[in-house]
Amino acid sequence: MTTAAAAKRNSRWTRSPTLGPRKTACLSPHDIDIFAVLARHRYLPADYIHALVGGNYKHLIHRLNVLCRAPNLFLNRPHQQRANSHANCRPLIYELDERGARALRERGFEYRRNRAPGSFAHELMVCQIMASFELGAHERGVRLITWADILRSEGLPDATRQSPKPSNIPISVILNGQHTDTHVAADGEPFGIERVVNGDRRYFFCPGIEADCGTEPVDASDFARSSIYRKIVLYLAIEMHGIHRSHFGFPNFYVPVITTTDSRARSMMEVLKRATRGQGSKILLFKSFPAFTSFEKPRPPSGHMLTEDWQRVGYPPFNFLKS
Repeated sequence: MTTAAAAKRNSRWTRSPTLGPRKTACLSPHDIDIFAVLARHRYLPADYIHALVGGNYKHLIHRLNVLCRAPNLFLNRPHQQRANSHANCRPLIYELDERGARALRERGFEYRRNRAPGSFAHELMVCQIMASFELGAHERGVRLITWADILRSEGLPDATRQSPKPSNIPISVILNGQHTDTHVAADGEPFGIERVVNGDRRYFFCPGIEADCGTEPVDASDFARSSIYRKIVLYLAIEMHGIHRSHFGFPNFYVPVITTTDSRARSMMEVLKRATRGQGSKILLFKSFPAFTSFEKPRPPSGHMLTEDWQRVGYPPFNFLKS
């Protein structure tokens, strides 16, 4: 082999075949585990995939590369990740391609490929946060109640089960003297946490999460315009009228709100304080998570969304495992 040929290598951004003999993947159970993770969380960096499926990290990186390249094409590397200035040195982000989705269906997995989300950065943030809840449940031995579990539950009202969008919460509010019929659609899917305390089962339910990439105004005078203030008002109304019980059958209701910086989280908490005239709320939980485009080094994958405290206004910090 010549020096020039030895120096040649594939770009991490192409899907061309690996150099040398073509590597055609014979799918293993571990590959199917990878596909299943990306079916649950549309976009994930390689280190998050490793945290969820286990095994040798270097082998996983090599396998992801093979599964992504021709002639296999089971996975894809979303081009939007190159918007990060450190993209060339961060773990690559993957998503399930159509061949991977087909492989899951052929093995009995129920999976429907949704259209691509409008914002890659926002969807990635949602996926990493929900993956953190899943990791935390694995680490601490508690049960993560998925949306599929909730849909099968006898406690879910039939009207909600038969709704075209059962995860959307209908709500009517009066603001500035005007009656408004609308709905709340959280990010991700509704989920719950089940833990056992002294032999008794305790449950905490969420309609999803509110992931904020810093693109929406924190406060806005126009209620029709999307803002953190608008969402706060709607969630408070849902709690006050018990709509989480009538719509989902949830005995309780917590809304994790995650934004990009601690200072922005504090601004949101100030809005909540004003909206409640200083009383705050026990259901609105606040935490920060660096944006995809941030210069800040990303936090290693862990279960911290479940295991660490969340801040509240007017109430002590909340912890899904201790509160």
